[in-house]
Amino acid sequence: MHPFLAILLTKAFEVSTVALIYANKARSLFWSLWLEYWYPSYEITPTSRYFIGQPSTDLDSYLTVPPGTIYVEEWTCESTKKCVVRYAGETIPRTWTETPFAKNPRSPWVWVGDRETEIDLTRTFNKFLVVGNRITYELVEGLIRVTPKTKLIYIESGTFKELDFPGSGLTIEEYANGSVQDRRAVHRAEEAVPTPVVGGRSDSVE
Repeated sequence: MHPFLAILLTKAFEVSTVALIYANKARSLFWSLWLEYWYPSYEITPTSRYFIGQPSTDLDSYLTVPPGTIYVEEWTCESTKKCVVRYAGETIPRTWTETPFAKNPRSPWVWVGDRETEIDLTRTFNKFLVVGNRITYELVEGLIRVTPKTKLIYIESGTFKELDFPGSGLTIEEYANGSVQDRRAVHRAEEAVPTPVVGGRSDSVE
């Protein structure tokens, strides 16, 4: 082969190789932009985080919830608020893979409140109805003023029995199948039970 022709073919091969590399980069960029447009990625983080029982501080300086405090994450979706709670010794999250709205909680009560002070806490506790949350007296004490006379009771979902609030607290569980039909059935049952009114009052703590 003539030397000039060999040089020409070599240059042509180099040019085509570079062109192919840039073509592949352009194609990768195109697909990345296309996927980002149709399936946008976003960071999952709570709206706010704070401690109950401790002044405002840098939560990132703690790996676990310090003694005597409750860690709270507030999540907001449109006008609905959900709160995740963790207690002393439990790990404080740094990253999240889903929001509290991803699972459908089953409320253990249709009404919860204090018989002595005539305060209805059902609406107050609604935002804490998150699968995995444990509603304890410690949390109640962080939300309302508790006295020796406080008698916290709840009307159990399904049985509609009036029960004393357990000292160990109540854990919020997920619906067995999370179906819309189940949620509607429970909602209708809850609507069928009138809110207990003690002494003519039905106060709600926000």
